[in-house]
Formats: sequence, C-alpha cells, structure tokens
Amino acid sequence: MGMDESVRRRAIREITLILETAGYDIEEEGDPFDLSAVAGKECILAMCTDDPTQARIFDNKPYILEEDGEKIPCKKLIFTQNERLTTYEAFLWLPEDLGRYAGEAALARVEGRGYRVQLGESSVRKQQRRERVVQEKQAERESPPPGSLACLPVRVGQKEAGRISGQKGEARLRLIPHWAYQYSCMGQATFKGKQICFDGEGTGAISAINGLRQEIDPEGAISIEIPDNAEVVRPSILAKDAESQILQSLTTALSQRIRIKTESGDAIFSEEKTFKPNREQINLKVWLVHVPVWQVRGRNIVEVNATTGEILAEPMDEGVELL
Repeated sequence: MGMDESVRRRAIREITLILETAGYDIEEEGDPFDLSAVAGKECILAMCTDDPTQARIFDNKPYILEEDGEKIPCKKLIFTQNERLTTYEAFLWLPEDLGRYAGEAALARVEGRGYRVQLGESSVRKQQRRERVVQEKQAERESPPPGSLACLPVRVGQKEAGRISGQKGEARLRLIPHWAYQYSCMGQATFKGKQICFDGEGTGAISAINGLRQEIDPEGAISIEIPDNAEVVRPSILAKDAESQILQSLTTALSQRIRIKTESGDAIFSEEKTFKPNREQINLKVWLVHVPVWQVRGRNIVEVNATTGEILAEPMDEGVELL
C-alpha cells in the first residue's frame, strides 16, 4: 500500500525544513526519490514511501554525486509510516523520528543557532545494536556468580504464602526452571507480486520441566543468591531441545497464509499458500530463568507463585498433584 499523497507532500515539506535548518541546499526531485540535499561534500537523497518494493530498490541502489570531478557517495533517507519496512543502507525515519527532528530544528530556528541533524541508522543496524544488548544481558544471566542463579524476585514471604494458600502446614520455597527466550525476525517473501513480511520480535518462556508455555516476564529476572533451605529443581528439558521447540512454535506463529484471486475468462480462481520464515531469518536467544514458588503442604498441597502471590492452578513441575 502506497503512502497517501497529502501525507507524502507534508512529509517532504517537513524534511525540507529540517535539512535547510541544518544548512543543506534542497532540490525537489521526481522519480525515483523526492528530494536531494547538498552541503559541502555531503549529499542526502530522501524518499517518502510505505511501499516495501519501492523502498528496497532505493535502498539497494548506489547513487553518486559528481562535484568538480570528484565522485561523492550519496546518503539515503527513507521516511515511512510502515513499521515493517526494513533497510540495509538507507537511514530510516518513522513518524516519531520525523517529529523529534522537526522539533529540534524548529527550536534551533527560534533560538537562532546552528543545527546538525543526526540521520540515525538503518533498521538492520538498529536491530544489530539491539541484538548486541540482548547478548550482553544474556551473558550476564548465563554466568551468575557462584551460588547464585537468574530468578524472578521473591515478593511474597513464607507466612504470607501460608495465608494465601489457606493451608495449615509448612511452606517450602522451590525454584522452578524455565527456558526464557527473546527473538527477532526480519525477512520477506514474494508471491505473484505480493510482498509477505515476517518481521516480528518478542519474549517468552516455556517450562524446563514439561515444555508448556508460561506467562511470565523473563526480563524481570535478577541474579540472586540461592536462599537457605530452598530447593533448586533441575531442568528435565535440555537447552538444545528447548530451542528446537521454541523455533518450531515461532515459525508457526510468524507464518503467513496468503490467498490470491486470479481471473481467466469468466472463471475466478483462488490460490492459497503458506509462507514461513527460514531459520536464518530468526534470531533467537535462550537462557535459563527460575520462578520462585512456595509449596504449602497441609490437608492439600497448594503452590503459590512467590513473585505474584497467585495460587497455581497447575503444578510447575512433574510429580506434584495440586488438590
């Protein structure tokens, strides 16, 4: 879907103001881009589009400015409202980026001072930077100090857990293992001229005991010293098996089923096809996180999540039956 023409014109006007404030000479252009900006030995070509195909062609094609016999590579800037659009070379501005730079430029004009615009980075470089941060956090989680482990915080004490359970009996703290994961997917496929996008990112967790998906926030885990008398439950599912299961689930969730209608004479045909991202398009990080649970044994066995205070409807590990 293309960008609304009135939106495109207003975006070009705002980008022109930003770059003029930064000292660039602006020329509005036709196809294949909307404007060019030159300042000294620097050239910026800008395009406003929501069309992934148009953006990809612009992103992949090199442009050279010849100035006094010198060839200067042009930087490329794309403004889009399409959050799924990705770039490798071109700088990518979403509406919030345009708003930020427009505000900075307007303030510079009001105060009568110089302004230098920071074009940002391509979506791929942004993703690579996010992945480095994730890897650093993962390394911290995977290498807790001796006698420590990554665990959701204990916010409910032993006495409070006993009161919540309604049982008169001893409450024992158990640390139940989960395989937490963070993923990002970037990729596209084409089917009869239609673009299929697999972009997505998120976090989740599965039980390291039974493999069931768990509604927990793995980002909330911290490194804690193992409390005295706490039972650390060992994982039943290996990391590689967990990763395989998670990948299979993500591939299914990110798949796109496309229906294309074609006409032949008086007949209309409908063709359906399911597209899945390949393994190379999914970046996945898996690490071990423990969930603290108070197990209260009275007339019945009741388990209380030590982070949220909720009574568990199902046990978090095998071999326990809740009544």
